[in-house]
Amino acid sequence: MTKQKNTKKTRALPAKGALKLMVTAERLFGERGIDAISLRQIVSAAGQANSSAVQHHFGTKEGLIQAVYDMRLPQLDLGRQQRLDAAKDSNGYVSVPQLLVAMYMPVVEDFDEIAQKSYALFSSQLLQFDLANHPHMRTTVPQPAYNDIVARLTEHFSYLPEDVLMVRMRFASELFFGALSEWRHLEHMPNTPYPLPEPFWNEVLQAIEALFRLPYTGATYQKNAPAKPK
Repeated sequence: MTKQKNTKKTRALPAKGALKLMVTAERLFGERGIDAISLRQIVSAAGQANSSAVQHHFGTKEGLIQAVYDMRLPQLDLGRQQRLDAAKDSNGYVSVPQLLVAMYMPVVEDFDEIAQKSYALFSSQLLQFDLANHPHMRTTVPQPAYNDIVARLTEHFSYLPEDVLMVRMRFASELFFGALSEWRHLEHMPNTPYPLPEPFWNEVLQAIEALFRLPYTGATYQKNAPAKPK
């Protein structure tokens, strides 16, 4: 994702009814797909009597999607900032592994299991959006820590073309959201190879780092020639 502009506007907390709609929409969008869920289904699942509750709070379905995307950003950015501040050395330098910890681990360490699942599934659905239509491009929620992480990663990988780095950031997000789902499976396995979360997430972050560090050659993919019949 590209850097998001900051705003100094004070953000009011959503009303209780609006928050219920947002949490419900995040879950349903993630589980069934954004196009497959109607506003009426969200209102019903949220236990709201007013059939026009979404229009009242958010205007349109697109407004609701934006609100759902924005909902968790303040907590995420706070967690990212705390980890960035803890990682900086005396010169303000933060290594790539530390940047990845700051980017991704707030979801793992600061969200409960229900929030993790809902956030991951919804965010995975958003990865199908064109970048120009992604809610990230329209959010007004300040994300100074996120912007700082992206700027530092861009500096670390300045030898990569900008569009290639953006593609790899999307790949990294897909890998991370998939890892959240995989961890839920591993937790319930009787003979899991990862009895503790730390080794698992350490390997996930190493895999993401390897994705970023992979040299870009621009070489064209070559299919293997079919085997000749004997």
